Amino acid sequence: MKSVCFSFADLTGLITQEKTVELTSNFRPFLEKHKKPDYTLEYRDTTELDDLQGELLYSGIEYDVIQKKNDEIVRIFKDPVKNNFIYAYSKMMPFEENVKIYYLKGNEQYFDNLNNSFFHSGWEQILLWKKRMILHAALVDTEYGGILFSGRSGVGKSTQADLWIEKENAKLINGDRPILYRSEDEWLGSGSPYAGSSECYVNASVPVRAFFFLEQGEKTSLQRLNLTETVKKVYENCTVYAWNKEFVDRIFSLIIELVKEIPAYRLVNKADHESVEIVKQELQKEVIK
Repeated sequence: MKSVCFSFADLTGLITQEKTVELTSNFRPFLEKHKKPDYTLEYRDTTELDDLQGELLYSGIEYDVIQKKNDEIVRIFKDPVKNNFIYAYSKMMPFEENVKIYYLKGNEQYFDNLNNSFFHSGWEQILLWKKRMILHAALVDTEYGGILFSGRSGVGKSTQADLWIEKENAKLINGDRPILYRSEDEWLGSGSPYAGSSECYVNASVPVRAFFFLEQGEKTSLQRLNLTETVKKVYENCTVYAWNKEFVDRIFSLIIELVKEIPAYRLVNKADHESVEIVKQELQKEVIK
């Protein structure tokens, strides 16, 4: 049995697998010396599939989700290139810290590196049980603390992050999928092994000071969002399993906790240095007191 221990967002995970798994570069900064894990991912080969009957919650291109009568969540992984050939399934009880993934013997290629193995883990659900959420955003560490630029793909998250790096000597923590969680004292944003085209994998957490939801426009402007608007914006940009009512309820509760403490703004911008100055002035006035 081979094992890999890793840590991000102040959580330690342990992967155990029967064969050596190739370590991908995005996980390397998060490797951890073996210690007691907060959650475990166990990969096992099998010669036959289990009983995969239950209430269908979700059907997608790469996997389906069913729920057993005992509330166990089962993901059924299929290969669309091979006529939806079912090659693996995972089992997880709600709030459980241990996920078991079973794959048909002879199909190890679906689990030949850490990226592929982790895809089958349902890590978003594990993080939520631990009161963490994944936000589609660029997280930048500035002299004021961590600021998040969020919005639809192509709206300018990377551009805003680059402007702060260039003009304000800021540091990019993650360019696509940072993890947000609350410590005893404050909300933190953490790097993760998934960072989109930025390929920025930083194993660090920084205090979150503000959200900036981006829109493109001819004139740069900044508007403070009220709580209702902020909840909607954060939810739209979070990773959410809409098929899982418990997941939706929990993510909403976590978002409400978050937005009560962290200010959020609508930033209409032309992707120039003016937007940096406007944001900086607001941070100096409202966030840093």
